[in-house]
Amino acid sequence: MKKVWLSVLVCLMILMCGDKKEDKNMNTKDNTFEKSYKIGITQIVTHPSLDLVKDGFKKAFEEAGIKADFDEKNAEGTIANANLIANNFKNDKKDIVLGIATPSAQALVNNIADIPVLFSAVTDPIEAKILNKNVTGTSDKLDNVGMQLDLLLKLKPDIKKIGVLYNPSEQNSIVQIREIEAKAKERKLVIELQGVTSFGEMPQVIKLLLGKTDALYLPTDNLVVSAIKLITSEAINVKKPVVSSESSSVEQGALFTMGLNYFDLGKRTGEMAIEILKGKPVSEIPFEVSKKTTLFVNEDTAKILGIDIKNPELVNATLVK
Repeated sequence: MKKVWLSVLVCLMILMCGDKKEDKNMNTKDNTFEKSYKIGITQIVTHPSLDLVKDGFKKAFEEAGIKADFDEKNAEGTIANANLIANNFKNDKKDIVLGIATPSAQALVNNIADIPVLFSAVTDPIEAKILNKNVTGTSDKLDNVGMQLDLLLKLKPDIKKIGVLYNPSEQNSIVQIREIEAKAKERKLVIELQGVTSFGEMPQVIKLLLGKTDALYLPTDNLVVSAIKLITSEAINVKKPVVSSESSSVEQGALFTMGLNYFDLGKRTGEMAIEILKGKPVSEIPFEVSKKTTLFVNEDTAKILGIDIKNPELVNATLVK
């Protein structure tokens, strides 16, 4: 009889401990959902892809039911502004900060060591030297340059010389240019590089480059993408195709891209941030590279360039106007 009572007592103690543990987990969960976190978001310039990253990041919080006060800043294309924003975030003791595009991510990493730093739309975080122990995020690097050039040649077999417009101060672009040059060489294409350092230079530089090339290939350069309407307008006027590296440029008149979905990229970054807020160490969340791509084609631009939208090469494309 004594053994029976002892067993009952042990079972009751186990149940009581279990209840306490469950209560503790529930309290932690409730605290996570009840607290409103201070989140700093900084991006180097305004352009559609970077805006989509920001929207996707915030959507992850909304879907998880986590309250957050998003402090959104834009460096307007200058490194000095990016550093000033980073310092302000540090002094305001944000719970987490997000840097969208390489210059903004670098500014955060160079100024903040004691707050989790997330990055997104960074092509090569290793080359950018931003992988500290308090840093993780998502890269937009795609191994698709060869496929993009192959498709361009199938649609426009006469193309021999391709112009590449880029900002020499963007490390993000330097990485992509090396790959574009290598893939073009394999296909016996000539690459004409044209640097540009400000929006004011764009009109003259675009006309110059279009005048001596058969098509343009645009990296995910923040300065270049911010001028995409001007670039595609000038290219369409002289009936030359523009191949872009992200989908929003196709909506603005570029012929096509095999690009990724920047909203999804930002959302994944937001999910990483939430894992950190719930207690997972940053060091246990490695940065990720998106592999999913979609072929986006601008139907109106294709017609202007004399490309049949029913071409078998475009059969699975997502058409935009």
